[in-house]
Amino acid sequence: MPERIKIGGIGFVSAWPLVEGLASEAGVDLRLEAPSALAPLLKAGEVDAALVPSVDYYRLAADSGERARAPAGRAPSRFVALDVAAIGSRGPVGSARLFGYAEAETIRRVLLDPASRTESVMARLLLARPAPVQPHFVLPEEIGPHPARPPDAELVVGDAALGAARPAAQWEWDLGEEWEGRVHRPFVYAFWVARSDGPLGRLVEVLSAARDRGLAAREAIAARAAAERGIPPAAARRHLCHQVEYGFGPKARLGLTRFYEMAAEEGLAPEGCRLALAPGAAGP
Repeated sequence: MPERIKIGGIGFVSAWPLVEGLASEAGVDLRLEAPSALAPLLKAGEVDAALVPSVDYYRLAADSGERARAPAGRAPSRFVALDVAAIGSRGPVGSARLFGYAEAETIRRVLLDPASRTESVMARLLLARPAPVQPHFVLPEEIGPHPARPPDAELVVGDAALGAARPAAQWEWDLGEEWEGRVHRPFVYAFWVARSDGPLGRLVEVLSAARDRGLAAREAIAARAAAERGIPPAAARRHLCHQVEYGFGPKARLGLTRFYEMAAEEGLAPEGCRLALAPGAAGP
């Protein structure tokens, strides 16, 4: 009997099509967490594969000594990307929104969402380019429940963003839309990463099957998300059926590489890392 495989997934509805049916699949232990929790679980060996946020992958690679300029004959990568699926967008995504309460050129304090560091880095890059604003970025625990001075802008990600309303906001950015308008590349928020010493063939098989089930059932998943998470039905359907792109092919990886290069230039990601791909099923 094959050993059980442990998979870490993101609890946000954007990831539901990628884990469809895994919770009840024989021989699979599925664990759903906030995006920021998954790279540590993978590093600690608590899961064999995880849907890791993009910036966390490069930090994981750096922590493991996997650098693009490593000498020839280096040890194999400890963590490899599975060419199965990702969570991405090419335009508005709905689940990464920045609300501004002051003019964009004058903001000095931005409240980040700790759920995912990738969207936080994305917001920082978009705010810094092309005209540097140099605001101060803070997390909720840094300002407390009743701050003396409210933030000038607020990042909201995941399910909360899909139904968010901020009547006091002077402006709003959908980060996926802003990225497409400025960078003209797909954006990859998270992708499947596995430990290289794990059962890669079986992981690719299981995750590919879940992807196929989920993509075929997006309408039903959107209805379930609206009922269970209180997301407006139209927003849930638009997000899952039209906004999120689940492929992890060459174009998506080009966008991922551009994001990494920009983040490294700004000191928001470790320099000299590389994307290590494992053989696997082609993404949709």
